[in-house]
Amino acid sequence: MIIYTDLNNRTKNFSLSLLDIKKIEDKYNVTVTTEPNIECEVYWGDRFNSKKFELMPNLKWIHLSKTGYGKFNFPERVTITNTPDSSNGVAEFAISGLLMLLRGLDRMTIDRQRFDNNLDYILPFDKVKVLVVGFGNIGKEILFKLTVLGFNVLVIDRKNFNKLDNLVKDKNFIINTLPLNESTKDCFSNKIFGNMEKYSYFINVGRGETVDEDALYDTLKNKNIRGAFLDVLKNEPIDKNHRFRKLNNVFLTPHIANAMKDSLNKQIQVFESNLEKYLNKEKLNNIVYD
Repeated sequence: MIIYTDLNNRTKNFSLSLLDIKKIEDKYNVTVTTEPNIECEVYWGDRFNSKKFELMPNLKWIHLSKTGYGKFNFPERVTITNTPDSSNGVAEFAISGLLMLLRGLDRMTIDRQRFDNNLDYILPFDKVKVLVVGFGNIGKEILFKLTVLGFNVLVIDRKNFNKLDNLVKDKNFIINTLPLNESTKDCFSNKIFGNMEKYSYFINVGRGETVDEDALYDTLKNKNIRGAFLDVLKNEPIDKNHRFRKLNNVFLTPHIANAMKDSLNKQIQVFESNLEKYLNKEKLNNIVYD
């Protein structure tokens, strides 16, 4: 059996080494390739697209090294599994961004040679209102961790999306953890951003396609909210002239919310567990599409 992976050639700590690949090949008597071809039966990675799919007509199983799986229309013959263990890292990343913005660290660094004397937005934890949009594994982790810290947290799930435009009102932080599907595409619209407060921050660790970027850009450019912390965008990676780079109230990171020292090892463990089940024709874990 041939497995195609694109987890090679990544940055250190997030790239499969030749040794990692060799261990999997020897342990499970399979072939792991870094180039898609007609004989590939399994895909393992996080950069799947229609072009790759066309090169692998015999593909039966897609294992994603992350939680979300985007907007591709998969045929019935394909089973998709993901790596839910990433939720803890993503949650901690979102909270790190929140704490940075709450204390104004993005504006008070020494290299900027200035101090923002407006301290009205710096509040104690128990005075901060947070809305978490999405109640999957990431949303649940954020709710738990922020509640322990003393924040006032409200979570909205997909059953209550019709209330989102009202729930964003009077919130200091709105954290998006939504996956992408027909009901969530561009759900953060002009109407939603228009109901946010001038002192609100928008944090996105969900999917870039869940946000109407024109609406968000206009909102930030016109200072209708205080700022945004964005780990995901619709099209990645972005170039140096991207319009969001030109705004001084946006903090951008390159889709690294789950970048932790042990994240690759966890990804390998989750994949190997499912690979063993797949070879034994057993039901796979963490199925998100079947």
